[in-house]
Amino acid sequence: MSFVYVGNSGRNNASVIDTKENRLISNILVGNDQLATILSPNGQYAYILSGGTPGHVTAIDTKDHRVIAQIQVGSVSFPSLPTVPMAITHNGQWIYVANSDSNTLTVIDTKDYRVVATVQLNAFPQYIAVTPDDQFFYVVNTSFGLSFASVTVIETKRHQVISTIPVGEEATNISITPDGRYAYVCNFSSNNLSVIDIKRKKAISTVSVGSNPFALAITADGQYVYVANSQIVSGSGGNTVSVIEIKTNQVISTVGVGTCPFSLAITADGQYVYVVNLDGNSVSVIETRTNQVISTIRVGLLPFAIAITADDHYVYVGNVNDNTVSAIEIKTNQVISTIAVGLSPIALAITP
Repeated sequence: MSFVYVGNSGRNNASVIDTKENRLISNILVGNDQLATILSPNGQYAYILSGGTPGHVTAIDTKDHRVIAQIQVGSVSFPSLPTVPMAITHNGQWIYVANSDSNTLTVIDTKDYRVVATVQLNAFPQYIAVTPDDQFFYVVNTSFGLSFASVTVIETKRHQVISTIPVGEEATNISITPDGRYAYVCNFSSNNLSVIDIKRKKAISTVSVGSNPFALAITADGQYVYVANSQIVSGSGGNTVSVIEIKTNQVISTVGVGTCPFSLAITADGQYVYVVNLDGNSVSVIETRTNQVISTIRVGLLPFAIAITADDHYVYVGNVNDNTVSAIEIKTNQVISTIAVGLSPIALAITP
């Protein structure tokens, strides 16, 4: 049995959905301004980041949905756009939290939920990714309204900064290829992606895409990057998904989707990309074989976060303005259930 853990930014409770029956089974008191939800690699624990001065991380045992610890971190706030301010190593040992307001990174040891390090960063750390070998964390330092952006590289062995890499304007999401060779960073105002060579710790290429690229996802086979061009600021040139071939770093296809594509997820088998259209109140389904939209699914108001079950049976979408989660059956691409949760569900994570 798997569960969907939902972070509700407008309430002090997190919601838990049973995927077998698609019903709400628990509300867990964790604190206000929930910003991110992640899971341990084995799915035994859920971690929910709540903003504040200071913020805190709530650790939850997924077996009985019980709070087992709360860990104080730095000052964290919600910038009104989705961020990825928390990540866990693949071995489950370390949690890293980007403290956007105190310009630090908190390192938590999951063995005893103790803060073992606080790393000073550049201004406004917002997005985090970890390399597949767990040796490095990459942190995007950025702020909307300021042109500068950089990526800080942190060594996990000593929790020390070893490099800072300049990227484009108002950088947002970052993703690392499964083989650990490259990191791709969306540069929102530059309308391109920076390609970082992990071994050399430097940007080696820039790939032009559509207007205001915000989110990205890489296929499990490491061959393609799918980029959501949100057009949230620009008047044209977006509402598309760019498909980049990693071998050549060339855009091989541009797929029209709904209004303001803001987040996306790829099925584990690599056959489909599900794209959340923030202003379109819909989800576009792209077939990766043809790179064409095969379905458009109506969901709730202001869909924000998306997650797919490990067995590729269901997609869950958090709808911020009507406080619901839409459950989509992948086989039919139909909404099979709409589950009421807390106020403003902005973060989702699904146990294996």
